[in-house]
Amino acid sequence: MRRIILALAVMALFATVSVAQNKGHLLINNDNINGNSADIDTVSATGALALLKNVPTGGTGVGGGYFAAPRNAIGQNLKCFFVTDTGTSDIASFKIPSLAKSGNFSNPSLSGDGLGIGLATSPNGKFLYSAWAGSANIAVLAIASDCTLSLVGSPVSQPDSVADITITHDGKILVVSFPNAGGLQAYTLNATTGAMTPLGAELVFNNSVSACPTTGCFPTAMDVDHTDTNWVIANATFSATSLTAKLGNTGFTSAALQTYPTSGLANVETPWLSPAGRAGNGNLYLGASGFGTGYPAGIIVATFNNGTITFDNATVNASAFYAGNVQTIGNTGTGSPITQIWSDGSANNTVQSYTVSGTTLTPAFSLKTTSSGSFAFSTNGVGR
Repeated sequence: MRRIILALAVMALFATVSVAQNKGHLLINNDNINGNSADIDTVSATGALALLKNVPTGGTGVGGGYFAAPRNAIGQNLKCFFVTDTGTSDIASFKIPSLAKSGNFSNPSLSGDGLGIGLATSPNGKFLYSAWAGSANIAVLAIASDCTLSLVGSPVSQPDSVADITITHDGKILVVSFPNAGGLQAYTLNATTGAMTPLGAELVFNNSVSACPTTGCFPTAMDVDHTDTNWVIANATFSATSLTAKLGNTGFTSAALQTYPTSGLANVETPWLSPAGRAGNGNLYLGASGFGTGYPAGIIVATFNNGTITFDNATVNASAFYAGNVQTIGNTGTGSPITQIWSDGSANNTVQSYTVSGTTLTPAFSLKTTSSGSFAFSTNGVGR
């Protein structure tokens, strides 16, 4: 899953706040059942956290859904950001720098249901791609100058509930995962019209990786290196595993499964490459969501070398009942500091920051979000 870059957007969003290479902001979808909102937090170079602003979306969340779904997006034209309301199946649009809400997009053919609505913006700033779990389709939305959204063409039907989508760095390809069906599908994107065209056949991991029928292959969120070739895909199982594949001119090949039996974690839902990893060789962070009591949440740190993954260590969050995605804040090297959002058993949500030295994580600060009683797992932040 590509959590769209917030670094430059925050410079325009809050002109009074200085943004250096290793400090920035987080945008958090609170997924509130009774009136949804988004938190905007500041993150210092040492990982210190503070609430800067809370903005109501005008819709409602569901308090859960796919942990890995990218339920926020920042317009790459640095003028808009978007927050999904799964409960009311709409997308709230906000203007930058005023933070004024410009509208809520909805359409009868599109439903988030309980699983979520995933978002990804095109690098040219023209389109917001949206994956709707309830109606199992992907819709292309045009972004107007005032940040309002309109449907382009007809939604593209998918063979499974969908929420996790990622667009390549060059903006030419979108990839969607099918968690229940165990697959990935790539689409080429038309930069002018936004149209999606299938690139090759669906990659079905059960047919490509011999261990999948035994271990289980349920792909969720994704990340990709600077070549747009080497993909890392989270794998939602009761153990700690991930998937990889290569994307070429005819679609996906070279599918493989990685296991982390000594990590002590479960349910890897979100991969995130550090700046060095994205460039070819550096840290890969795998956010383990856990499955409640007995199946711990936390972060796996591995080394990513041009598509090859080597396990280094893991940090267990003993206080977390569930946890969401990992987010780098710094934009060089390890990406230190990094953050992960997590929830206790009563759905009280906390952002935890860590500083990173080599492959070692050190807890820095924690901050409770404004959401309580709803699981909030989706954050966007500085880091690309």
